[in-house]
Amino acid sequence: MDGIGRESEVARLAAAHSAGTRRVTETVEGALARAEAAQAGFNCFAALDGARARAAAADMDARIAAGQTPGPLTGVPVSVKDILDCAGLPTRWGSLLFAEAQPAASDIAAVSRLRAAGAIIIGKTTTTEFAHSPLGSSPLNGLTLNPFAPGLTCGGSSSGAGTSVALGVTPVSLATDAGCSSRLPAAATGTYGFKPTLGLVPHERVPDAFGSFIHLGLIARSVADIAATLSVIAGPSPADPWSLRAPPLAPAAASLEGSRVLLWMRAGNARVSREVEAATRVAAQALERLGAEVVEEDYALAAPDPIWSTLQQTNWALRFASTSAEDFARLSPALRAGIEAARGFSALDLMRAQVARAQLFRGIQAKFAQYDFILTPCLSAPLVAADFDLSEPLVIDGEAVGPLRAEWTSALSLFDLSGHPALAVPVGLAENGGPLAVQLVGRWNADMALLSAAAGLAAQIPAPVCPAAALSV
Repeated sequence: MDGIGRESEVARLAAAHSAGTRRVTETVEGALARAEAAQAGFNCFAALDGARARAAAADMDARIAAGQTPGPLTGVPVSVKDILDCAGLPTRWGSLLFAEAQPAASDIAAVSRLRAAGAIIIGKTTTTEFAHSPLGSSPLNGLTLNPFAPGLTCGGSSSGAGTSVALGVTPVSLATDAGCSSRLPAAATGTYGFKPTLGLVPHERVPDAFGSFIHLGLIARSVADIAATLSVIAGPSPADPWSLRAPPLAPAAASLEGSRVLLWMRAGNARVSREVEAATRVAAQALERLGAEVVEEDYALAAPDPIWSTLQQTNWALRFASTSAEDFARLSPALRAGIEAARGFSALDLMRAQVARAQLFRGIQAKFAQYDFILTPCLSAPLVAADFDLSEPLVIDGEAVGPLRAEWTSALSLFDLSGHPALAVPVGLAENGGPLAVQLVGRWNADMALLSAAAGLAAQIPAPVCPAAALSV
């Protein structure tokens, strides 16, 4: 298997720009044109930054003509989720409360590294309000549409990242993942969504640096594009304690021959739909064809959602502890409900959740003493409607099973809590027209091994073709 070593779109663009066979201005103009079309049809950008992107592209062409090679991402257009600071652009968090936010004074570390490697930031992608929802709308930006089926959700909270990448606007987008926010939008849009090992890519501006489970993630059209971009943004930052012990990225074995894969069909949720189970078994069979031994077991650890909800809702409650009643009323109903729930938590509730998180981590680590990878469905059921009411239960094969987040995305939030690297891999289309995906998970700090295995799986099961995409970059 040579999947991760194949030249990616990111690498091809950077090489063509550096060699002078393609102008950066041409690439950036094309990306901006696609972004404007995508925005008109699908509402996936919170802001476009055409003037600065064009100026950066022209400057890069001049530097290349003068004999300089800006870096491994020379001239590659990239977008950034609108909860991450980019110098010169406001960070609005999808919220009416930040509609008039001033431009950020500086880049976060990952954005700074993208620019230093030669990437061109073309704009900020839409997000659910304060990244709280698994669906694709916000009070400030409205609804972002799914390019496969506009009546279905595009996923959240990195909604615009998944949709814009699926549409071919940029080959890669920088996003976040605290509960499902990169892998769910990727699963919903037939793209690849990666959550690296916690701390491998620093997130140096989170309020709680030590208790954080917020990862910076990537959404791309190929595993190779994720690998090429990860190599640029990974590495320690003095302000992120999780990042300080992250080892350098290491080359990975090019074969799955002899590896062992644990299949968990459920992860604390009640059931999985027949369509999802069938698609996951197809992925397991593909891994076996690549030489892996796949062993299915019942999930025997704690359900992740009660732990995740206690920790995350407490974070929300802290953020809005001093918010006026008038501003609080302007927040999304689901976000308000989560904050209200957290106001009833005690200090003991919070500590119990922290201890339970550690127990989950240790239980997963014990499995990685026996297995090289874990395979799960990304979602327990096909995509729900774009206007799904979060107060209603998820229905699977005609049976109401419980709250959407607890029952639909449990396998995703599980590995945010544990910090293990995880990747959403598209595996086909459901009967409702929405993409289906599986999740492949690796050991801590074995990110390149995970990407290598996923590249092999992707070669066996190509991603579905987005009917609305304009893939020529």
